[in-house]
Amino acid sequence: MGFEVGKTVAGYEIVEVLGSSKLGVAYKVRNVFAQRFEILKILPKGGQDNEEQTARFLREIKVHARLVHPHIVTFYNAREIEGQLVMTTEYVPGITVAERLEVGPIAWKDAVKYACHALSALECAHGSGIIHRGLTAASLVITTEGVVRLSGFGLAKSIGDPQLTAVGTVVGALRYISPEQVQGTALDARCDIYSLSVVFYEMLTGKLPFEGKGQFEIMLAHVNAAPKHPSDVNAEVSREVGDIVLKALAKEPAQRFQTAQEFRAALEQVGAEHVPGAALASVAANAFAIPVDNPMAPASDSSQAAFEFALPAEESPVQPIAAVAFRATPSPVSVGTLEAAPAEAVSIFGDTFASKLGISLAACIITLIVGSIALLAVLAVTKP
Repeated sequence: MGFEVGKTVAGYEIVEVLGSSKLGVAYKVRNVFAQRFEILKILPKGGQDNEEQTARFLREIKVHARLVHPHIVTFYNAREIEGQLVMTTEYVPGITVAERLEVGPIAWKDAVKYACHALSALECAHGSGIIHRGLTAASLVITTEGVVRLSGFGLAKSIGDPQLTAVGTVVGALRYISPEQVQGTALDARCDIYSLSVVFYEMLTGKLPFEGKGQFEIMLAHVNAAPKHPSDVNAEVSREVGDIVLKALAKEPAQRFQTAQEFRAALEQVGAEHVPGAALASVAANAFAIPVDNPMAPASDSSQAAFEFALPAEESPVQPIAAVAFRATPSPVSVGTLEAAPAEAVSIFGDTFASKLGISLAACIITLIVGSIALLAVLAVTKP
């Protein structure tokens, strides 16, 4: 029968094709038995004859299935249908951060909140020994409730797993990869911290920290160039917030935040410091609300494809970089296995003391207002 729009295969009604590449095809489907929409992803025709593609697909299944978190798109199932390996995941209507950025930068308080949501997801992944390696603005979706969900695990791997990409090739978008990915050195969770900081910079300023006319220039920029301070690009961004971004963008992993939790704690602190008095309760209460400046009408199905179907881009050969080591710290540099991003917490206070304080303040304020009104009413009645 095949996977054709309008057909029902093994209990899945094929609604539409969301995206495709030589590495896979994704469909929006309706689970006939569960009565819900899902994403069904399969290897393309002939893909199962390619050992590397099959190994990558199986690894994505194993990695994603281990991650259960409110800020991670939910994995449902993996099976064979008509001789083809498939996986199904949650369908999450929304708009990607990349799509949101098409209309300009995001207000810094909202950007902090979204970054904290993503960092919370990374805490879960890193705590399970998994690094994403493919984090971009397109792999983060802002749901219709204003919550960020992480997707796109096509390049994710457990630390210590063997590499699947050939040396000297590039997979995906170079604009978000860490310097150590450019250099082909060993990766750990700090490469995700770098990639998310690129997204965070982009949310705050509407621009990427590093640009170039081609792959070579972009790679050089990641390794050597100093990004402009975010507050110099967007005056609405405070120096404190910008300093946090630049620390996460440090060229050397040892100079960045060492964990996603440390990064998130820094953002929560600066968020709390800039929300004084009664405004604290309002921010806490609206942490998951859709920002006023975010034109998020109910998402089209095509937007789902952009974040959920985050396949690695087609590989392309890259010339070895013979002279990338322009930094003060000398190190042998070559283009190793360049696995870039696929083409393409909780509130800023989470469950911390600040959140509880905000709720308490709101309750006190309401109580005072109601009490004052009642007192005035009594005085008006008893006045001679």
